Amino acid sequence: MLPTPPRAVIWRLGPSIARADIPALCERLRLLLGARPRTTVLYDVRALDAPDLTTVEALLRLQLTARRLGHGIRLCHVPDGLGLLLTVTGLAEILPAAPLPGASPRPP
Repeated sequence: MLPTPPRAVIWRLGPSIARADIPALCERLRLLLGARPRTTVLYDVRALDAPDLTTVEALLRLQLTARRLGHGIRLCHVPDGLGLLLTVTGLAEILPAAPLPGASPRPP
């Protein structure tokens, strides 16, 4: 896993994300990052109850929004189902995982 970045904001997502939620999530992210110096948003995704391709689309759009603003995102507490979706779609490197500050690593 990648180390926790020095400037980070934690944002919890879940229990579900609908396609209609995506524009509002991106706008909220844009407002959150505003004029901040380079920051990484750590998305705590453990509450996602049934991650699907809409979830992946939302995370990709959030990553794109963050990158356009000079920031990035990482996922924390990735459920097995979401991790599998990211792996089979080839997106695990685009949406990397990171531990939450102060969290102990998951056992192998």
